[in-house]
Amino acid sequence: MSLFAFVGLLVSTQWHSDGSQPPRAWFLQADPLAAIVSWLSPLKPALGVFVPAAVVLLLTVLLGRVFCGWICPLGTTIDVADKALWRKRKRRPAIGVRPALKFYVLGASLVAALAGTQLAWILDPIPLLTRTFATVLYPVGTILYNIGVLHGRPLLRAVGVRAYPVEAHPFALTVLTTAVFAIILGLGYFSRRYWCRTLCPLGALLAFAGRFGLLRRQVDESCVKCRRCHTECKMGAIPDREYQTTRAPECIQCFDCLTCPKSGIASIGFGRSRTHYDPATRASRRYFIAACSAGAVYAVAARWGVRQQSRHERLIRPPGANLSGKDGIQRRMTEEEFRALCLRCGECMKACPTGGLQPAVMEAGFDGVFTPVLVPRLGWCEQNCNACGTVCPSGALVPFRVENKPQIKLGRAEIDHSKCLAWQAGDNYKECLVCDEQCSYKAIEIRPHQGGNRPFVDHHRCVGCGMCENKCPAKPTVAITVHREEHMG
Repeated sequence: MSLFAFVGLLVSTQWHSDGSQPPRAWFLQADPLAAIVSWLSPLKPALGVFVPAAVVLLLTVLLGRVFCGWICPLGTTIDVADKALWRKRKRRPAIGVRPALKFYVLGASLVAALAGTQLAWILDPIPLLTRTFATVLYPVGTILYNIGVLHGRPLLRAVGVRAYPVEAHPFALTVLTTAVFAIILGLGYFSRRYWCRTLCPLGALLAFAGRFGLLRRQVDESCVKCRRCHTECKMGAIPDREYQTTRAPECIQCFDCLTCPKSGIASIGFGRSRTHYDPATRASRRYFIAACSAGAVYAVAARWGVRQQSRHERLIRPPGANLSGKDGIQRRMTEEEFRALCLRCGECMKACPTGGLQPAVMEAGFDGVFTPVLVPRLGWCEQNCNACGTVCPSGALVPFRVENKPQIKLGRAEIDHSKCLAWQAGDNYKECLVCDEQCSYKAIEIRPHQGGNRPFVDHHRCVGCGMCENKCPAKPTVAITVHREEHMG
């Protein structure tokens, strides 16, 4: 059910022209790791943003890792893939599982966040699955839906169903995102839930918080030692030959171990139970310090890279990247502030009605990969849309009123006279008014100049929405482009 709820919320995350708000990103806001790294950033999100995450963390302390067993949509996806792809490996020994490794990943992520750099987004399962669905699976599903509508129209009409194609927006980094997701599912060849057992930093956080949870597996002394519980446990929480004990930090309360052939022997309930700790689940202090040091080194290198890449002329951030106060918008976020809060989840890109918000490739440097940037050639920033600030779960993009958009300067448009049709001389001159007609902010003025009507940009009115660049008819390259202003963050 959690996976269906996750997909349903993601599909409904879109801009509504009637002004109604998209649903909240509940799964992302219920992610304790995302909450912690956001609160460690230089800018703190609003107090109520991650209340669901606090609830999850409290439940984990009381009940154990129930989130991993019953709520995490990536865990459910991995379970489905394991059963479909690697069913024959179910009873084979796990290969290469290192439960302690996820604690090192967690340490590096937290230290990097403390130093003002977002690193957890790479392996945090909720943002990872969200961006995979938002930028890969949803567009593919939309294309397949359109094919079905176009080819099945006669049959649909025959049964009284009216369906129409919808616009599909492609995204950059699709191949990379797909490859990462495929690797995670492919790790199931070596062990069921290999990702959860070895690499997941959120799982490490919940394992640490829930190791003394009250909900425990209990085994009666009459255990017949049939090994079935050990075989069925997808997390390796039941040691071989010690079936009455449990590796508490690894147990996700999935109840699979209760398929015991003799009823009444095994149960899960409140009370004390025999726990088992072994070197495989313990983090080495030396390696943990090394991992934290690596996180610190990454943070220093990333922040140096931000200073080098923050002035890229095409690095145009979404309109929600603001600092707001009682009197409205105070200023735009700096690159350091924005990147430290951004989870790279892709929610804002999914909600963008024009497809203009795209994942950054290298225009923002390595530390800026997959942060949202506006690419006007693919889509503009719609004047009446504020979806990006509404759906963002971390506070990297804050809610704002549509009426305030004229105050939000994303960039400014510049006209290349050598390419503009209306700036040509002699027989090459054409009275092109497209940019003036399309501009929502009346920032393009047509004035008589040098014997023709020429377009000029009023930089006081221009907000850099990109509509003019998107609609410019000049070929092979457009004549008007939007650039990041030098004074911006």
